[in-house]
Amino acid sequence: MNFAQGLSLALLGVCLIVAVWRRINIGVLALASAVIILLASGVSVDKMYTTFPGNLFTLIAGVSLLFAHLEKSGALRAFVDATFRTVGDRTYLLPWACFLIAGALSSMGAFSTAPIALMVPVVAFVSVKYPRSFFINELGVVIGANSAGLSPLNPTGATLHHALSEINVAYNTWGVWAISVATGAVAVAALQAIEAIRRRRGASFIAPAIPKDASSPDAPQAGNRTYAIASGCMLGLFMIVVVVFKFDIGTTSMLAALLLQIVFRPSERELIARVPWNAILLLCGLLTYLGLIKQIGTMDVIQQVLSGITIPALLVLMLAYITALLCNIESSTIGVLTLMAPIVGSALGASPSIMLIVAAVAAPAALTVMNPVHVAGTLIVANTMEDQQSQAFGRLFAIAVGCSVIAPGILSAIAIATL
Repeated sequence: MNFAQGLSLALLGVCLIVAVWRRINIGVLALASAVIILLASGVSVDKMYTTFPGNLFTLIAGVSLLFAHLEKSGALRAFVDATFRTVGDRTYLLPWACFLIAGALSSMGAFSTAPIALMVPVVAFVSVKYPRSFFINELGVVIGANSAGLSPLNPTGATLHHALSEINVAYNTWGVWAISVATGAVAVAALQAIEAIRRRRGASFIAPAIPKDASSPDAPQAGNRTYAIASGCMLGLFMIVVVVFKFDIGTTSMLAALLLQIVFRPSERELIARVPWNAILLLCGLLTYLGLIKQIGTMDVIQQVLSGITIPALLVLMLAYITALLCNIESSTIGVLTLMAPIVGSALGASPSIMLIVAAVAAPAALTVMNPVHVAGTLIVANTMEDQQSQAFGRLFAIAVGCSVIAPGILSAIAIATL
């Protein structure tokens, strides 16, 4: 390992530490660090920019704009409300309705934070009628949205695929998505069973904050009905052309969003504000830096070091648990997966079980997002009754840690069994 390669790894570690410690976007830190690596390695800045992930930029922005139309038109809220009305008083089905709605939105391409930000307050509102199911309902939303985020149509799944394809690692993207969703479903079922046992034992439950400005969970939503129907149809058409006819996700979603913008003319400023620019900056900055260190040979050195671990089972376990640990201390799960994917690919990319290995590393990360250091956990706590927020914080943290201990072990064992 030469000086520039060693420095690139050291700076990457510093970036991660500072991002966690000072809550600074790791993409900004990575791009700033790139200046030092360019000087140390002699690589031209033009060559570095060839690694900029323009396809991911377009995908995240385009899909976010399309879903912004669905939210702005009221189509998403109408769909959520209709689902809850259908479920009615069958409270045992409410967590699964939450899981399926959030999972469907993420699978179709919504950045996982979007359905969570939309549904957590809505579910809290609905749960006023069913306060004992509030906590498990919110967990259903969060786990559903994030476990389905490994869909190749979703920014998280697309980023994972991009990072691995850059080092020529191919795997079944929908297979990883299916394993992640199944893992999430098992987690929801287990948590629902635990909640039921706690209730039978008389344990206190966590209740939602009572809304101050709403009269009924079933209150109709104002909006342009034609706009809502058109947005829903446009989403359906988008799904058909990208899944069946293999159109590019980013440019197709941009076209769909543009057509809705031209016809219905909603506030462009409000739509653009729904694009997760923070996540885009994080991904583009981090992936550009990772591309740079690949150009100077750092990834080859990592591969050589990891190849010295002659027990593949140990390597799978190690990578899965390191990823879960990092996801618990860093608020951006997608950033951690972006960081770990090249390492996983370099070490185990040639394995015939690569799909199961990727799932063992990536799927448990979806179960850490209820940790209060993440946006999802923070939103749940914020929608909890004030005198119970400390209790909610502690339980969310305990669940995130518990999932981080159990899920990587089980999924790694499945992958190891096929090695």
